[in-house]
Amino acid sequence: METAVCLPVLLLLTFGAIEASNAIVLKQTLTEISYETARFVTAQGSTKADALQRADEIIAARGLQNVTVDISPDVTVTTPPGTPITVTVSAAATSNSIGPQWYFKDATMAAQAVMVRL
Repeated sequence: METAVCLPVLLLLTFGAIEASNAIVLKQTLTEISYETARFVTAQGSTKADALQRADEIIAARGLQNVTVDISPDVTVTTPPGTPITVTVSAAATSNSIGPQWYFKDATMAAQAVMVRL
């Protein structure tokens, strides 16, 4: 009798903790990608293509899928120093998680970093 009452609650807590942990790890990974990409694109002589290549390397290393990286404004070699560069990274939670999704189903996680061009 006690098992019938306690087991659903324990399972709900267990799977809820797993889902929340997956969401936290995904958000942290997106934050890391946005920061590293922004750091790379704001360096002297760096371009948007160079930064997107670096972002793709990190995405592949983390095994993420359906990730979108947006760099604004477009950065070229002639982008003047002092220009704020915004990097936004987003990914679907369902395609980057382990196990079933209930709360974060169809959710998109995003992270943004803003740095000044050197």
